[in-house]
Amino acid sequence: MIIYDTKTTATRIMLVCSHIRREMPNMQLQQVAIAFTFLRRIDCLIGQYAKKSSEFYSKNRERLSDERMTQELSNISGGYPFYNYSSFTFESILLSENSIDVVLNSYFQGFSKNILEILDGLNFKQNLAILKRQSRYLVELFQCFAEMDLSSSVMDNEEFVKLMTLIVSSNTNENCTPLYISHLICECLFSEFIRNNKEDIISIYDPVCGTGSSLAIAGEKAKASAVSIANVCLYGQEVSIFPTAVAKALVLLTGNENSQVQYGNTLIDDLFPDNRFQYILAELPFGLPWRTIKDRIEKESLDVNGRFNIGLPSVTDSQFLFIEHIISKMDACGSRAAFITTASVLYGGGASSGESRIRRWLFENDLVETIIALPSGALSTTNVPIYLWILSNKKNNIQKGKVRLINISNLKEDDTQSTVSLYKQYANSPLSQIVKNEQFGYYEVDLLENGKKKETVTISLDTDIEQFIKKERQPYTKGKITVDYSSVEKGYSVQFDIFFKTEEANIASLKDESEALLSVIVNIVSLKNDIEKITLHEEDNQISKSWRELPLRSATDIVYGINRPPTPDVKGLPILSVPYLIGAANDDNLYAVTTKTKCSSDQDTIIVMKKNKDAKPGEIFRGVNGILSPFLAAIKCSDETIIAPQYLYYLLKGYEKSLMSMAKGITIKTLTTRSILDLKCLIPPIEEQLRIATYLDDVVGKIDKAILALNSSNNVFVTYRQILIENIVKGLWRIP
Repeated sequence: MIIYDTKTTATRIMLVCSHIRREMPNMQLQQVAIAFTFLRRIDCLIGQYAKKSSEFYSKNRERLSDERMTQELSNISGGYPFYNYSSFTFESILLSENSIDVVLNSYFQGFSKNILEILDGLNFKQNLAILKRQSRYLVELFQCFAEMDLSSSVMDNEEFVKLMTLIVSSNTNENCTPLYISHLICECLFSEFIRNNKEDIISIYDPVCGTGSSLAIAGEKAKASAVSIANVCLYGQEVSIFPTAVAKALVLLTGNENSQVQYGNTLIDDLFPDNRFQYILAELPFGLPWRTIKDRIEKESLDVNGRFNIGLPSVTDSQFLFIEHIISKMDACGSRAAFITTASVLYGGGASSGESRIRRWLFENDLVETIIALPSGALSTTNVPIYLWILSNKKNNIQKGKVRLINISNLKEDDTQSTVSLYKQYANSPLSQIVKNEQFGYYEVDLLENGKKKETVTISLDTDIEQFIKKERQPYTKGKITVDYSSVEKGYSVQFDIFFKTEEANIASLKDESEALLSVIVNIVSLKNDIEKITLHEEDNQISKSWRELPLRSATDIVYGINRPPTPDVKGLPILSVPYLIGAANDDNLYAVTTKTKCSSDQDTIIVMKKNKDAKPGEIFRGVNGILSPFLAAIKCSDETIIAPQYLYYLLKGYEKSLMSMAKGITIKTLTTRSILDLKCLIPPIEEQLRIATYLDDVVGKIDKAILALNSSNNVFVTYRQILIENIVKGLWRIP
């Protein structure tokens, strides 16, 4: 038995699945990885009951109803809400004398209906059919996964959720809520425990559950307070098929037998219409328009008992619609909700807008308990400011009529414990302010001068309008200023920053920064001397015999960018260009990733393939998550036993001059796949590669700071950086 930690296991799984890359695109590879990981987890949990389940099924299949058979097989299988009566496990599949095709047919037919539904959502039948054409791939997958211990004794449910999330996140088609954000949401959500029913069932709901990681973690957190772990009931809804299948898998393993995830659009088809929940959590979709469902939303808004009767926001953003939906799902006997939004939810829209009306309803009904400003980079999908809202319809006496604002926007992103500790301390501090609901309210008023409209002003609720005119407007105007009281609108907005003082830079801090920069420069000067010495004494640096000269084709593949018309998608990726890669351009627009789109990840290295106004063919850049434009290609590690992904960028950067010299063409110089893959490079052993990559990450990072400080891409430090990389990856300088 081999035991891995979660990150190592995720890397191993993706490496195993990468061997079949030539048979299917990345999306299908991800589906295979998720399906086999899920099946291996199931196998580790109930494999020990395989023989007993098979014997019971064979003996009783003619006399028991389907419902009774399901119940009995679940009981035999350790009480889990799933089973397999085929008698096969991952290990016994490999030992069978029958063909892999026959064995697998029997194996999959033996699963309970809920497992088969999840596999259907993961497109497993179609992917399996592709793999069956090359049965050696199937055998290899079963062999590798059979060696992985994914049992509960090695990996609890939270760790398994983390594993599945890492695998999903490894492909750019899907984005998952970062696990530390999920933990933060859950810690705040369950800081106060609610019991509303005699059976002590804890109901938890996510209306936009995605791949279900947050919902599953919430289930695990709730079990600590539940009378029985079987009493935690999870509900989720998701609009995309693949994430729904992943969510079903996680919920099946973390919730009780009544837990369920449904596939459908929450805004137009609430699949839990009669349910109300004690706990609700969500990462609301940012900037998702709702024009295509406008008629149905407007129709429901006219119903006094409808979800959207409070108000309708702009059709360009559906966040407020989801908030209204969440409000409608709160249990009147006691409910808490926690969800992530952008800043537009705090202050978007004027006093008469649907956005303001919804905010006003929230504050005047005293539902808002806390708003937390999170670090801007907390979500991988966006760098815009984001906020965690916590609602409660059963505030305690201290909380009533007040909202707590917590500002951790400048703290370390994943410092969950510090944030939770701050949240649990109900007190004012530099990072936490307790504010009365009325302080977010204001009047929007039209002022008249001699009977004609002059301007529209906003006045806080605690300010007398007539006094405001007398002090702030009349002294500076010749005409008579009056109020158009028919225009008065009461609005609410959360201007977060005004409640927190901004720290001003002082001489001491400037001195510290200057000394830090000086330290970097001194370090680079010292490094320059070292490089000069190495260059003068190349004959003393004998390359180790363990270094091999190999063509790049032995361990890398190339993916070209293509010219596809982009489709805007808030869950998509940026289109990569050379200005974007060097930080000269910052396009926040995101575009849909399709089966035809070609993408890069942060594990790849990007190369310029054709000459353009921004770069020359052969120039090398670090890989980032994004869509490749036609002038670029991603070089990917195909065999990590030869070249480590962490080392690939430095290796190619060290041979950048060679790559640039290989570009051919009279009008537009271009690199070919063959010329790149035929390039022979000196390759050290993997251990040495990792040591070099770690060293260069540190030193090159310091050089980059100096380059940034000089605010120029054409200075001596750029040259030093290239010389350093070239000498090290070609074995001319052995690092200390």
